Amino acid sequence: MKIIKQILFFILFIIIDLALWIIIGLVILNYEDFYDESKGKYFSLSSMTTIEKIAYFSYYIWIILNVVLIIYFAYRLIKKYVLKL
Repeated sequence: MKIIKQILFFILFIIIDLALWIIIGLVILNYEDFYDESKGKYFSLSSMTTIEKIAYFSYYIWIILNVVLIIYFAYRLIKKYVLKL
């Protein structure tokens, strides 16, 4: 029963992760579609709305968070199954 809960939690985590990637991507695509040169250089913060700035920074934060979580889960798996500690 414990392993089933862990698998379901992992699947739920993946679904939430992908949903956030899609939302952030759609906001960034909205910026690209409606970019106006008169507001500033392309992808400069001055040419973005507040929501687009949040999405821009969230994109990089989310990449870092995913890399850290992948390293953490890999460490746990190696510790549990390879090193058998």
